[in-house]
Amino acid sequence: MGKIILCKGGCGNRAIYKGWCNIKWKKRNRVCVTCPELEKKRIKAISDFRIKEAKIGLNPMQNPKICKKNHSIMRNIKASQTLKKLGELKLLPQQIESRELHERRLSKIRRVLSRLAREGRLNHQIESKAKRMRRYQKIAETLKKLAEERKLPIQNLSEEEKIKFGKKLSRILKRKFRNGEIKLNDWGKRYGYKSLQNGEIKFRSKWERETAKFLDKYDINWRYEALVIPYYDKEKNLFRNTIPDFHIPDFNLFIEVKGNSGIKSQNTQDKLKGIRRQGYKVVLFGKKQIKGLREDPLRIFSEIKGLI
Repeated sequence: MGKIILCKGGCGNRAIYKGWCNIKWKKRNRVCVTCPELEKKRIKAISDFRIKEAKIGLNPMQNPKICKKNHSIMRNIKASQTLKKLGELKLLPQQIESRELHERRLSKIRRVLSRLAREGRLNHQIESKAKRMRRYQKIAETLKKLAEERKLPIQNLSEEEKIKFGKKLSRILKRKFRNGEIKLNDWGKRYGYKSLQNGEIKFRSKWERETAKFLDKYDINWRYEALVIPYYDKEKNLFRNTIPDFHIPDFNLFIEVKGNSGIKSQNTQDKLKGIRRQGYKVVLFGKKQIKGLREDPLRIFSEIKGLI
């Protein structure tokens, strides 16, 4: 048995013609092959050549005459009309691709974007501050213009569609929050505290920070803004979500810290009612309770234990 010669491209396949694998065609001294390693080298060589060409200003797209011809207003309008027509006929590539191909394409896009984000090479990561501000301003102006012309998608929805859209968005946000895919922003959180249980946390008020210290002092297991609870807002006549301040999982209890202005409001009462409907106990911490934490914390601890 003769010696097997492997493709010199390094792919591991058997060499068939002049050291290469899988010949497609041959003509005189030119050979077309499908060796994957050779294909990678070819793509890299083309990419490097294009980059070098662009750096010295020889890329055809850097030629004003070519750009003017290829990016004329009429050409762009015609291309837009063609794409719109194809979209209406459901003939765009993403509309006719199979489910498997669709998932594969999205997965590839996500991987590439994730890699670029890790390397800090996404457009918004490398653009200058001035360019970013110009982009934001352009987006704001476009949205404002569309809003004035009543062309924003949300403006053309019926009341029933708006409610349906709001519920769908709420479900998505709840799921992503629950899975840790998104986190609440830190706007308004200025009072830091290093908890033994939960590490460094910033709170919205001094009263919240005092409550956290109290829970740590008595070794009570707690989580800050950990769950989303739905409730019915009577004033606005719609269903909304609230995120109570402290969740005590061992006691099936929530502690909501409120200032004097909000402790007796209708909205607060609606939130408490919604929390109780989900099967949780809830206690309000206002001025009286915070004063108790400072003067007689053991009494407040006993009151919490009494709710169990």
